[in-house]
Amino acid sequence: MAMKKTDLYKNLALKTAQGMKNATKAPKLGAAEKAKSKKELASANPLLASLMGKAKSK
Repeated sequence: MAMKKTDLYKNLALKTAQGMKNATKAPKLGAAEKAKSKKELASANPLLASLMGKAKSK
C-alpha cells in the first residue's frame, strides 16, 4: 500500500519536531554578556554601530 502525500508530510513534521525537541539547548546570555556581544558586533560592523548610535540618542 502506497503512503499518501499527507502521511509523508506528517512523518516529516514529526521527525523535525522530534529533532528540535532533542537538540541541545544553547546557554542563555546574561545582561552583561549581551551588552558585551552587542559592543563586539558594533565594533566589527560600522553600519550596525551607526544604527545603534542613532537608536540610543532617541
